[in-house]
Amino acid sequence: MRRAVLAIAVCLLAACTAAKPKTTMSIKDQMKQVVEPASNTLFAIQGEVDPANGPSQSPATDARWRAADTAAHALKAVAETLVEPQRAKDQADWKMYATDMGKFAEEASEAAKKKDGAALSNAVNALSDNCAACHKVYKLQTGA
Repeated sequence: MRRAVLAIAVCLLAACTAAKPKTTMSIKDQMKQVVEPASNTLFAIQGEVDPANGPSQSPATDARWRAADTAAHALKAVAETLVEPQRAKDQADWKMYATDMGKFAEEASEAAKKKDGAALSNAVNALSDNCAACHKVYKLQTGA
């Protein structure tokens, strides 16, 4: 009996943690509080590990690779919320940009896990291009 109760508890816990939490943050707040710091982390680490930049004077530590993976996961989580029907601006370009954001973030995560600087650089470049294209359409540009 104890095993059955324990098995049910484990299954319920797994189901609860697997469920995607709903965000109450606005898209603007997600961008400022999650996307901006996560992407800045990825850009910084990309510069450290990209073999096109030549040999690094201080190779990335395990902690830096973990930071890249964590940042990529944060971006992927935001991307998943951006395609939710109540948050999507439209089902065309918005959905494409958000889906691609998640895909490129996943590629960055995989590269970080493998400690593959070239792959991380490619994924981060793709993320950057995707963000710029999305912002050109959806982000109100102010100032000079």
